[in-house]
Amino acid sequence: MEHAAAPGPRPEPPPWATENVLRQAEDWTTSLKTELPSDLQLSEEQRLQISKELVDLQITTHHLREQHEAELFELKSEVLRLESRVLELELHGDCAAPAEADLGRRQKLAQGLGHKAQEQLQGEWQRVLEQHRAQKQALETRVADLGRRLQGAREEARMAGQRLATQAMVLSACQGQLRQAEAENAQLQLQLKKLNQEYAIQLQRCAQAVTESAKRTGQVPEAAALRTFLETTLEDIRAAHRSREQQLARAARAYRKRLADLSRRHEELLANHSVQQVPAEPSGAPWTPKATFDAATSDLEPLPLHLVTKLSHLPENQARLETKFWKLQAQKGPSGASQGSTSEPQGQEPASWAQIHQKLRDFSRGTQVVGKAWLGTPPHTLSCLRASALPMPGRAGM
Repeated sequence: MEHAAAPGPRPEPPPWATENVLRQAEDWTTSLKTELPSDLQLSEEQRLQISKELVDLQITTHHLREQHEAELFELKSEVLRLESRVLELELHGDCAAPAEADLGRRQKLAQGLGHKAQEQLQGEWQRVLEQHRAQKQALETRVADLGRRLQGAREEARMAGQRLATQAMVLSACQGQLRQAEAENAQLQLQLKKLNQEYAIQLQRCAQAVTESAKRTGQVPEAAALRTFLETTLEDIRAAHRSREQQLARAARAYRKRLADLSRRHEELLANHSVQQVPAEPSGAPWTPKATFDAATSDLEPLPLHLVTKLSHLPENQARLETKFWKLQAQKGPSGASQGSTSEPQGQEPASWAQIHQKLRDFSRGTQVVGKAWLGTPPHTLSCLRASALPMPGRAGM
């Protein structure tokens, strides 16, 4: 059947086809010769053209013949190849019958092994699928647990943020109260400085009034009594100044301690805020209010300048009072030398001298009391104290 189905040889062109082509070419040349009138003379150029066309036609005919022979050779070669292939197939068909039987047996064996392997794979697949389901269920349970824990952590972070914001508000309020107290403290310090200056001026006026009163009456107190009085007054002023220095030192220590405590609280709040806000931000939790503590330490003002320079003003006031004392001693010297040791004033003059002495002592003690109570005394109370403690120059001279 394969031999019958093989294509037959390609039919060769009939030999009379080539002869017809040659015959037509000769007829054409003959007709060209006969068609020319006998009386016309062909030129040499026309003859050459006709000869050239004839040569070209012969060359074309030769090429066609060569092509026909080449195709014929190829067709014969193909026929021979196909015949050899048919013979090979016939030989192979005779040997393939036992191989086909063996192949069928092998295919049946392979099918049986395939069924067994498929059953084993199916069982393995079921086991793996069950394990996967168990692992998936465990992971889902763990994810749910982690979700609940995360929600609790977010809630704790939110509550911590609220507490931190509340603490920040309290801290801000405390800082405002601290600044207000420092402003009041500075105002009280300025008032106290003015009071000290006024007290020093009043002391000078009292001393001048005592001297002038003694000169007008002509009864000068004893030199020892006046010296003792002035030294006692000066010692009281020095004690008040020392008390004032101690008060300033205690105030500075308390201020530094309060500043260190506030800085420590500020650092603790910053650390607490940073620790509690780190797990809340990356997970997309609700926004927690953030407290800004950068200005906590910058809001704390340093000690007022007059508190620092007060210690330098105290020795100046003391030196000024000592200078005044020695001036009074110099003014009193000639009169004390001429009168010698006289008795104390009699009658109304000793009472006036005792009154002046008591007023000066009250002045020095009042200065010390005001210096001790400067932190808790409001401005209107200080004004009342000043009005009550200031000695009047007119009364001092009386």
